[in-house]
Amino acid sequence: MILIQPVLVFLLLASVAVYFAKFRSKLWDRGIVIAIFIAATLFIVQPELANRLAVVAGVSRGADLFFYITIPGLAFALLLLLSRIRQLEQRTTLLVRELALLRAG
Repeated sequence: MILIQPVLVFLLLASVAVYFAKFRSKLWDRGIVIAIFIAATLFIVQPELANRLAVVAGVSRGADLFFYITIPGLAFALLLLLSRIRQLEQRTTLLVRELALLRAG
């Protein structure tokens, strides 16, 4: 085992612990976080597994496969966050309008 592997696993474990301690999430979201944690830990501990999966997927290296999967995933997460921000802005606008009408009348 190389030095970076335990450090990366510790950082992953700390991230998951912070997620569960700070965020109230749905069971589905928690399952996704746990699945990602398990997959990432496996790929950190056994990097050859990522390389074998990459070859099966038609990619030359496991690191390339990671980026090919991660970039669209992050783009999708960004779109979800932007959508949520717009919803919150619309709700805030409606609440401010109602409050202004109540105070004016």
